[in-house]
Amino acid sequence: MKNIFCFVVVCVMLSNIVSLSAQVQKPELPSMIVPDGLGYNIHFTDARAGEMEMLADSGATIVRMDLSWGSTERTKGVYDFSAFERLTNSLEKFKIRPLYILDYSNKFYDNGLSPHSEEGRTAFARWAAAAVSQFKDRGIIWEMYNEPNIGFWKPKPEPEKYILLALEVGRAIRAVAPNELYIGPANSGIGFPFLEQCFKAGLLEYWDAVSVHPYRQTDPESVLTDYAKLRYLIDQYAPKDKTIPILSAEWGYSSVWRNYNDEIQGKMLPRQWLINLAANVPISIWYDWHDDGKDPKEPEHHFGTTNHDYKKDSQPVYEPKPSYIAAKTFNETFRGFKYNKRLWTDNDQVYIFLFSKDNDIKLAAWTTAKEPINVAIPCSSGKFSAVSYLGEKLPDLTATEKSLTINVSDAPIYLTPLETNQALVDVSRWASFPLVMYQDEKQVQRHRLKEENAVYKTIDEKKMYDYTERFQDLNFTQRTINYVANPVFFSLPIPIKDQLVTVIHNPSGQPFSSEQLTIKKTEGMSTTEAVRTLELKQGETEKIITFPLKSMPQEEYHFSFDIAGYTDLFSSRTMKLIDNFSSKNNETLSAAWGIYPDGDSQIGSEQKIEAADGMVKITYKFDEGWKFIRLAPKGKQAKMEGHPLALGFQIRGDGSGNSVNIRYVDKTGQTFQVHGGRLKDAWTYYFEFALDGSNASHWGGANDGKITYPIRLDSIIIDGTRKACGPYSVMISSPVLIYHKY
Repeated sequence: MKNIFCFVVVCVMLSNIVSLSAQVQKPELPSMIVPDGLGYNIHFTDARAGEMEMLADSGATIVRMDLSWGSTERTKGVYDFSAFERLTNSLEKFKIRPLYILDYSNKFYDNGLSPHSEEGRTAFARWAAAAVSQFKDRGIIWEMYNEPNIGFWKPKPEPEKYILLALEVGRAIRAVAPNELYIGPANSGIGFPFLEQCFKAGLLEYWDAVSVHPYRQTDPESVLTDYAKLRYLIDQYAPKDKTIPILSAEWGYSSVWRNYNDEIQGKMLPRQWLINLAANVPISIWYDWHDDGKDPKEPEHHFGTTNHDYKKDSQPVYEPKPSYIAAKTFNETFRGFKYNKRLWTDNDQVYIFLFSKDNDIKLAAWTTAKEPINVAIPCSSGKFSAVSYLGEKLPDLTATEKSLTINVSDAPIYLTPLETNQALVDVSRWASFPLVMYQDEKQVQRHRLKEENAVYKTIDEKKMYDYTERFQDLNFTQRTINYVANPVFFSLPIPIKDQLVTVIHNPSGQPFSSEQLTIKKTEGMSTTEAVRTLELKQGETEKIITFPLKSMPQEEYHFSFDIAGYTDLFSSRTMKLIDNFSSKNNETLSAAWGIYPDGDSQIGSEQKIEAADGMVKITYKFDEGWKFIRLAPKGKQAKMEGHPLALGFQIRGDGSGNSVNIRYVDKTGQTFQVHGGRLKDAWTYYFEFALDGSNASHWGGANDGKITYPIRLDSIIIDGTRKACGPYSVMISSPVLIYHKY
């Protein structure tokens, strides 16, 4: 009886062991602790001698590599993963995690094009499942294809066919290895339309993360609004109770892009990794590991962190570029630390990031400004060590009782308190705001009313709100920028005949209604108020609303909007007409304004203006080539008194794709040209042009980009696309100067 009991116990134990082995825990994505999740794209399966050591010495913990179909199924139906077995073993030795891309085509299927037929999809999915099964339970991250939204999908991008393939691969992987990490779509750029198609089709049921390649030639910090918008989009389609992170699976800066070099590239790498960590992006893959060639004019050859040539008998085996040294310095400096929060200053171009590990604190500081800036970082008194982004030891710094004053540039510096800095420790314990987030407008409003200790103001009445919290008893500020995902905003009301005409824009197309929309117009001592019921139906992106106007404004006038439940979400303005088109007939219009061809004098065009419905109607036609027309004022109509902030007008578009610009001239004769946008559709646009010299090209006069007042309007421009077009007609309202915003 005793032996039978022992046998039963052993059987139960064996059963439990089998049960536990069947329930292998799903591997996790990298943590947010440095250097986990930081690494490079590589282009090899067999590292050269000394190469893997150099990769590991930089602090890399992950690499991304193509596991291509064509290279591993060279005989139809036969798979050879031996090269990737060698690579995986080598990476494991150095504690580097692989991210393998299941991608591209095979000569045996679909004529070597991307898999798009039923046979091709089935074969690709069978191959992908075999690869995943071969390497399962080794912590590998599997990515579905590479940049299918551009030319890597042959013969041309087709989202529907990619989606069918990705779904079939997802089902195949889940069948053979349900615990493996499966991500996608490795989009080139962000590519919101492509992503939304993927999400709508149900790919978030299979994907454990969304991978994108946020390339840009602007500062890395500009990615924050893209991430926030993508986060909002993911949350709209994600399965309930499933958290789906964003991954920066490929992103770099070429040393030979215009206005770039090795030094600037070296600054971009730590700033990119810093901003990704702050955006809660757990993987940052720098493209790429070493330069792919030596052609000084080929940008694709110069994304690497080391130079191209391999030096077998040297240590290290590749010559490091500043970006390699910057990566190594960052990983060594912040090893074991986690991003905590941004410490805001009075200058939004200054970035102060606080990292923490228990009571230990480190800071990263830099600016996106072109020139260095002095900034005071609130903290307790004490000394700080400082190191440059390239690991150079800088002089120690001493903080007063209230702050540490430092000089920041576009090159990050890293600061470490030499003793416990209690103020920074206290601040590290506060909950951290996301740097940027997208929300529904009513959610924003509720959030605003809920937080009594916050300052909450409109930055841009179209989409942005600034939420600020000040820490009690501490001189610290934390902010988040709220981008409204479904904004409803109003164009400037323009006097046309006996009405004020405004265009309501609803770019999300979501329904919106308010029982009371009130507009007030004040001129001198007289105030006019009108009330409307506002309703936007599903898919209605634009609506024109008119308000009665007793008389045309003669001097400055002021208006404000008030929507029931949305008070303070729309700014008010003081304005003045440059000229009143409503009072013109063809004769008086021609005396005050002219329409003139410009551009290449050898290119033909036809153009005319006439008064129509209180506006100016422009009819035009362009031959092929560089051609544009200018609606230019004659005489006093050109004068813009004082220091106006902007010029605005409505234009009923023609769908031509031609662009609308303005020119204005300052006292020195310097001309400024500001781009407004393209007439892509035949609807009513509102264009508003800044008159402060920002976002403007300039020439002549002082030619320094600085405005010397007074200024005058030179012309309103319709610029062609160099293709023959027309005849087209547009209607332009009276142009209005904007002096104040409230």
